[in-house]
Amino acid sequence: MMKNLTTKFLISTILMVALVLSIASCDKVDEGRNSIPSVSFETALISVNTETGEYTAVVNLSEPARKEIDIKFQFSGTAIENEHYTVDTKEVTVLEGQDKASVKINILNENIWDESLELKITLAPSADYVILPTTNTESVIIFTKDIVLPIVSLETEGLPVSTNPYNQDTIEFTVKLDQQLTVERELNLSFDGGMVIGTDFTINEGNNNVITIPEGVSETTFSLEIKKKDEAGFKNDFEISIAPSDPKYLAVSQDESSYTLIVSDPLVDMTPILRVSALAGGAGFQIYQAIKATDDSWVGKVVINSSQNTEKKNYLKTHKNQIFISAFDCNSNLTGGDVLRLADMLKFDTSDTVIADYGASKTTRFFSPSDSLLRFVAEEGNTQKGKLSTANQKFKANLILRDNWETGSNGNKQWHVDSKANGGDITKSTYPTFATMEVELVKVEGTYDFTLEDPEMIFDAWFKSSSPYFMRILPDGLKITKDGDMYKVSYKLYPR
Repeated sequence: MMKNLTTKFLISTILMVALVLSIASCDKVDEGRNSIPSVSFETALISVNTETGEYTAVVNLSEPARKEIDIKFQFSGTAIENEHYTVDTKEVTVLEGQDKASVKINILNENIWDESLELKITLAPSADYVILPTTNTESVIIFTKDIVLPIVSLETEGLPVSTNPYNQDTIEFTVKLDQQLTVERELNLSFDGGMVIGTDFTINEGNNNVITIPEGVSETTFSLEIKKKDEAGFKNDFEISIAPSDPKYLAVSQDESSYTLIVSDPLVDMTPILRVSALAGGAGFQIYQAIKATDDSWVGKVVINSSQNTEKKNYLKTHKNQIFISAFDCNSNLTGGDVLRLADMLKFDTSDTVIADYGASKTTRFFSPSDSLLRFVAEEGNTQKGKLSTANQKFKANLILRDNWETGSNGNKQWHVDSKANGGDITKSTYPTFATMEVELVKVEGTYDFTLEDPEMIFDAWFKSSSPYFMRILPDGLKITKDGDMYKVSYKLYPR
């Protein structure tokens, strides 16, 4: 009996020990399984305004860490490291007892100009933690930005609609911004219409089409200089457009980004002043001319023969006058013969020299005629009113002794004999002269108006000459002023 009880006790003890060992063994296995936590991102997808400057991505552990755990990350996506973002580290340490970790993303806001960029942060595998596919194994960060760029526009109010290239105008353009810049930026100018920078025009006196906008300003300017072109009939629709050198930093107003300037030298119809044919079958048409007197009236009316230059078109061509019988009665010996009446600016005493001219019926003081004297400069759309100018030119005349020239009876005077022999062409004269006088026409400034009932041209002309005879004795009653080495004379021309 005692033996059976002992046996039963031993069996019970063995079973108890086995059960305890079994329970201990199970606890050990469970403990091994639970000591490796799973890791996942707190947020799978999020949009982050880059203006915040940073974003913190958080990972969660399934349970507090029983020891320090290093969690590693991988980065990918359209966002580029060190261009759109930076990270201080690509792994974080979770201390024992903690169940969260985070990694900070530094957003390089100033470099982000795309409307959206994606940054993917993915958990990298490790033996220290478990990545369950049913959890957020990656976090996608979409960078968003409400980009408010400074807007630039081309100020067009007050700009001319057209310009004549003969004037060689400089036009000032203003570029405006809706906010001041914190850093200087650049604009590119583009040009359409066929005109070439450096050849037909310049920008800020140079050939560079890049404009710099300084920081801290709300507007800037640039100048367009049209190069002088003497080409009647020329026309070009010249378009100027602005665009930022880098669209990341500036935006351009769609409505105020370009301007079209008509660059035109329209043909001028001179028929309103060319009414009466030239005298004695001469070339051109008769035009009255007067000079401004000291009392501002117009005096000394004479006739000149002029016509429109068929080659240079917008120029008034002057013809030598040989006969003035119809205008001044027979044998009238008044001065005249050229559009500027330069002979009026030479005064001689009885024993002085005289300017020699050839004529079939009289002697008049005369300078070599100008092929193209007055230049008509009109604006597009209104050719009947405009400005008068000229090309710089020089006039020459021969000086001879008056008493030698007029020796003999009327029909046998030297000027008659020489004139008949050379057909009135002074350049072919064989009569001896002691000097040649040259007068330079420096510039002409004035206006013309063919819309008036009596069309007119009024202008000032500036002359200079190294000859001691020019303007030596100023004509009585004429309003002639001296400025440095130049003399200014005012004229009025109108049709007969």
